[in-house]
Amino acid sequence: MIRSLKNSRQLGPILAIAFLVTAMATAFMLYSLPADLGLTAGYEQTMNKVYFTTAMTLIVGAAAIYLALIAKEEIIVYKTRTAEEQEAGNQNGDDLQKETISLDSVRSLTVGESKKALYQQFLQVVCDQLAAGQGALYEAYESEGIRKIRLVAGYALAVGEGSEVAYDFGEGLVGQSAAEGRTLLLDEVPEGYIKIISGLGTASPRYLLIVPFKKGSSVMGVIEIASFKSITDDQRTYVDEAVSLLTEKIAD
Repeated sequence: MIRSLKNSRQLGPILAIAFLVTAMATAFMLYSLPADLGLTAGYEQTMNKVYFTTAMTLIVGAAAIYLALIAKEEIIVYKTRTAEEQEAGNQNGDDLQKETISLDSVRSLTVGESKKALYQQFLQVVCDQLAAGQGALYEAYESEGIRKIRLVAGYALAVGEGSEVAYDFGEGLVGQSAAEGRTLLLDEVPEGYIKIISGLGTASPRYLLIVPFKKGSSVMGVIEIASFKSITDDQRTYVDEAVSLLTEKIAD
């Protein structure tokens, strides 16, 4: 947009100069017309009217172009200022978001009565900090020699307390993150993969962040965050650091 504004700013003076040149050429041609036609006398009164009308036309045209250039300059300045203010607003929004994200709530968590209670509190804190629509925390375990992860804490999940949700390592996105021990970030959640249900209806979030938490190279669990808004780099850093703090707490 800035480039187009600059181009339009340059075009105005060029057109004004072109108008001035053509106006001077027109005046010269009119002044030379009697001589070119071979007129000797009696034409002055008629030509004076032509000269006057042409001069007034050129003056009005020059004034119109001048006023148009001033108005366009004001519009350009306004648009540029608006763009700068919008950019500053976005920067302020990012700075505000950085200020509001804090690890203090995670640091204050304790294992307490059980790890499951800690997991639930941890998930609640993280989802609140990210204003996430939904969250889940899975714990790794082994059954008959097969590594699995099972749901142990949820935030706004449409899953009853008596239901058990478990995946093999490598199964689905959560299982894939656990198997590879790496973070997955999706900005286009597969249709029907996850839905957030409320009293107002059902909606599917667009963004999904899946982060494993590990002790050394061993995956201890996976946290899954779903959001309707894009997940920023600062938010990803926050989740990584929060997960590291959680790992320290459950490893002690």
